[in-house]
Amino acid sequence: TSWLIAWCKTNDDACIKLFSISVKDAKDQGRKKKQSSTPKETYYSQLTNAIFSNDEDPEVQCLFQTKPGALIKPVQTQCFRLKRKYNEFNKSLKQTGTRLTYDELQKNPQTKTLINSQLNKFPWWPDLHGWWRTNPAYNTVFSTADPGQNHESAAL
Repeated sequence: TSWLIAWCKTNDDACIKLFSISVKDAKDQGRKKKQSSTPKETYYSQLTNAIFSNDEDPEVQCLFQTKPGALIKPVQTQCFRLKRKYNEFNKSLKQTGTRLTYDELQKNPQTKTLINSQLNKFPWWPDLHGWWRTNPAYNTVFSTADPGQNHESAAL
């Protein structure tokens, strides 16, 4: 997982395309949403190469050199596991905490303590939160709904 996160940090464009960063994120960051004619499998292949090309296990090295495509699916599976663990972590923050940045959450003593108590089990959360916090495809706890809306009066 550390190799995956490191690769994403050094390959920002690929990370954006791989994790389908939302239009809202692009707008908030003052840029256009990056559309890609390159299939996600290409990025997963690049990520797999970064993770396994220097693996110390001789069996993994042999598999990677003879059938590099065989390791793409495990990398994709790990990304899905990260998404699940990321959302489990977010549930403890409740909905409001999931939309704030990591720095904003660290300013509040309660959320700081809560986050810090869980980082030993899931140390990749701050990086993932930076990429996924406003993307509902990855942050299922996040909501763009305005809590002050009066749906009953709007329906009348």
